[in-house]
Amino acid sequence: MRRSDLAHPSPAVLVLIAGPIAAGKSAVSRRLAEDLRRAGRQIALVELDALADMARPTLPDWADAHRIFALVTGQWLRAGLDTVIAESVSGRQELDQVLQDVPAGTPVLTVAVECPADIALERALADPTRGISRDPGFLREAHARWAREREMISADVVLETGVTSLEESVSRIRAALMEVLAEVSARPRTTG
Repeated sequence: MRRSDLAHPSPAVLVLIAGPIAAGKSAVSRRLAEDLRRAGRQIALVELDALADMARPTLPDWADAHRIFALVTGQWLRAGLDTVIAESVSGRQELDQVLQDVPAGTPVLTVAVECPADIALERALADPTRGISRDPGFLREAHARWAREREMISADVVLETGVTSLEESVSRIRAALMEVLAEVSARPRTTG
């Protein structure tokens, strides 16, 4: 019998990490996954860039990568894990696309990771693996677009990575996650 065939005591929690380019989403997501694994939780970390890398440099369209990201996130939520971290939502439409594939009843913790465009540009320029995000005009427009999109995204946790350390950022997400888990465990259990 596969693990996913076994009754799972509570649904997996989805942690959605949203924000603009070079705001620190990947660093926060990876550290959160490491910390939760060390604490004994079963984690899947779904990263948009890692999925897109599977088709680069011939990726037909980023819309394809976003669609696949949503589908993979949904499938991991059905796999019997404790927590799925989905990293790299940068707008309301992308958020809605992910949520369409989330199983009913899945608790969702939305985290907005932000920083000023100048700090993001410094980070992008220091990372030789980055492509167009190293272009100041492109990056500034991405951050301006995020500011407009952010107004349409209800975040449970907002992190300003220009002033909040990685450790503090992860600690704040873990505290919010523990609140979500307490709410889930307090729900009456239904038998089917």
